[in-house]
Amino acid sequence: MKTIFTFLLTISFSALFAQDVMFVHTATAGTISADLSYIDHPDLNGNPSAQLVVSHAWNPPGSPGIYNPHRTGLYYDSVQAKWGVYNEDSANIVEDSSYFIYIEEGSNMFVHIADAGNQGSDPSYTVLNHPDINGNPEAQVVITTYYNPNSSRNDFTYGTWYDGSFWNLYTEDASTIQFGDAFMVAINGGVAVPYRHAATAGTVFGNYTIIDHPALNGKPDAKFVFTHNWGESGQPSNVIVNEILGAWYTGSNWSIYTEDGTAFPVNSEYDLIIYDDGLGTQETTLQQVAAFPNPAENFITITTENQITQIEIFNILGQTVKVVEGNSNTMTVDISSLNSGTYMAKVSSGNASKTIKLIKV
Repeated sequence: MKTIFTFLLTISFSALFAQDVMFVHTATAGTISADLSYIDHPDLNGNPSAQLVVSHAWNPPGSPGIYNPHRTGLYYDSVQAKWGVYNEDSANIVEDSSYFIYIEEGSNMFVHIADAGNQGSDPSYTVLNHPDINGNPEAQVVITTYYNPNSSRNDFTYGTWYDGSFWNLYTEDASTIQFGDAFMVAINGGVAVPYRHAATAGTVFGNYTIIDHPALNGKPDAKFVFTHNWGESGQPSNVIVNEILGAWYTGSNWSIYTEDGTAFPVNSEYDLIIYDDGLGTQETTLQQVAAFPNPAENFITITTENQITQIEIFNILGQTVKVVEGNSNTMTVDISSLNSGTYMAKVSSGNASKTIKLIKV
């Protein structure tokens, strides 16, 4: 039985406390230095301890559609005091190529460094050990290779798999993971929306798979990061995807595609973290939001320093599943009818609001 614990989320809305951010970075002539493109963002500049992941985006708004058929990683330049996206194979990064960058300021992202203590049952595995994903096969895990801690180039395609107790990273071509290789690991989405996409036969067309999600459909300016998820042993998703992948907008839906045009692997699955501006609204007056117990089975109590006027609960598809009106600083919500899983609760006080994560057990 899962442990029920109290979760207190204290939120300050001054400039001193950053929120999750996702944005598009485009590698222009002015940002490129050989295989690297410097990112200019106030939450990253001069911040070597920032936590971020990246996915290539073929055609965000304003882009004609640019390939970068190279594996990419993250690098912090202490001289320039900037982060950058770079090609792991040292090839010059393609001018005008674009990337979704996701910055997370809480416990939903961490740095993992491969070593002898976390090597998996095969040298091509490294075991992630984090309390928020251990024992949870439904957790979402998105990763990016990270050069800095040990000056490690890591030109391999990675996926994730669940061994029954822990999540693992693995090389898709079974190459040995070198001790010292580092990764940025985003889990469960923070205030963004986690989602698992299955590339079934009905979604695959040539070298791409179409994603169907209300936070993405019909939204060319949507943003998401993703990683291939092999799943648990014995599942249809047990497909090796040793391909360089990117995201592109078809005109109505977002999709994931192979950069070299190879046929897209049917039945493969992908963990996505989608940034939904509607769920990520920041407020100016709410000073504290507490939700307890969290996880919860039947009832969850939410408190703020201001009078709560409404609580709206969304599932991971972005669909509203419950709305409760209120006029008190403390509200108890009956969630017994909801299915087990992760939800987002938008807590409103007049024109101010904040979205927090809830877990139903």
